[in-house]
Amino acid sequence: MNVFHSGDMVRIAEGEKDFGKIYMIKEIKKIRKGGNLYLLKSLEDDSLRLYYEHEESVLEKIA
Repeated sequence: MNVFHSGDMVRIAEGEKDFGKIYMIKEIKKIRKGGNLYLLKSLEDDSLRLYYEHEESVLEKIA
């Protein structure tokens, strides 16, 4: 799994309609079953999104 921190810029690299959308990580919570839950804030339209990361993560860090 990749290591992300609050304030990192990321993109969800799944085959969905918002593929190119860039988010900033606002908050990270560890989940008991394993993995992390991220609160992501869109840089384009000020919307918030919850994203669950597990072994097959599809978050990409933007340099």
